Amino acid sequence: MNASTSVVGFGEFDLPFEGTSIHYWRGGKGQPLLLLHGSGPGASTLSNFSAILAPLAERFDVIAADLVGFGLSGRKASLPYFDMAMWGRQADALIALFGGSAKVGLLGHSLSGALVLKAAARNPRIGAVMTTGTMGVATQRRAGSRGWAYPDGKDQIREHATRTVVDPSVISDEEISRRQAVLQAPGYREYFESMFGEPADAYAERSAVSDAELSAIGCPVVLTHGADDRSFTPESTSIALSRKLRQGDVAIFANTAHSVALEQPHKLLDIAVPFFQRNLG
Repeated sequence: MNASTSVVGFGEFDLPFEGTSIHYWRGGKGQPLLLLHGSGPGASTLSNFSAILAPLAERFDVIAADLVGFGLSGRKASLPYFDMAMWGRQADALIALFGGSAKVGLLGHSLSGALVLKAAARNPRIGAVMTTGTMGVATQRRAGSRGWAYPDGKDQIREHATRTVVDPSVISDEEISRRQAVLQAPGYREYFESMFGEPADAYAERSAVSDAELSAIGCPVVLTHGADDRSFTPESTSIALSRKLRQGDVAIFANTAHSVALEQPHKLLDIAVPFFQRNLG
């Protein structure tokens, strides 16, 4: 069941944080770039970004972390487990790891799209933001979305994962094993079901980025989205958010669902690399 967590050229670290720990990978050198993943069952940095970590590290000083309550990071000791304010503080703690005063780039997927937008609104050190399949609007999920239901067994884990892509072949057996290891850890089912025990719309509401926050973001933002996203449509999130940003561009990828970085790593890198290089210099 165990799947490798190693990434070529990256070290693995644990950062003490508010009575628990943040597990993160760091590699490369250059301009600072922080990656934060989404919130699906068993999701982690590697499930979202494994295809782009090494290419990004050729040009940037990359930190990619598991959110508290996901992947190899620790869990909160007390409710609420779905805690946007806490995850925001986690983002701030990771940004501080870069040291110095250089501008930092943020790349956030799904739930973390909202987190990185909120971080850019409050932190003048953020020089550029990119999102993939972002949340951030208090809107209903697309009809047919499974939301955050806990999957019973390996087949349901695969079903959840493959709903985030158009081409199921990009979901490897290693990825399913990695998710299974997290989901079947002692006590995790109870933790996850407590985190996501309400109707799915409640979490869209809690993760919404306010108009005041959006207007406070002064740095350039690129919101990327799959045209076939089964979780959140590009029209309901990325396009809606872009209209309230000072510098908000949208890129919609054809034949792509929710997991943009997994399905379209080369297209995403073609946009991300020059975007961050230009705005973090």
